[in-house]
Amino acid sequence: MKKKILICLVVQFICWGMMTLSDYMEETYNDSYNLVVVFAVPLICVILYIIFRKWIYDNQIVRLKDVAIICAAWMISGLILGFLIGALVINEMWIVPQATGGWEHLLNGIEYMMFAITLAGIPFVAVVLIESVIGIVKVVSKKD
Repeated sequence: MKKKILICLVVQFICWGMMTLSDYMEETYNDSYNLVVVFAVPLICVILYIIFRKWIYDNQIVRLKDVAIICAAWMISGLILGFLIGALVINEMWIVPQATGGWEHLLNGIEYMMFAITLAGIPFVAVVLIESVIGIVKVVSKKD
């Protein structure tokens, strides 16, 4: 169980690091890559989950308990990190300073909130769907 939680934490930190780097590039060079990162990174998490699925579960039979642990650890760590980083961004204390003042900067920093939501939701739903489909395929294949 500790391994699953540690994997979730490490992947969350990597994802938030990529988001921060992307925001730094946007704030510094005025290129808008954040929306790509906001949706691409969670999808990359899904692909990595599919690739490393057997390693995550130690080549054992995947039980509902294991999936619940992964999903709960992912959601909890994502919510905690998202809340903390979002609060730092809003209070202008994050490592990437946000441009302020003026109408054009009114919603600056909102990409962090969008990232927190997509990072929590997309991989969570994907894990549940992937494991459900695999379970259904195994049940159907046993009947034949």
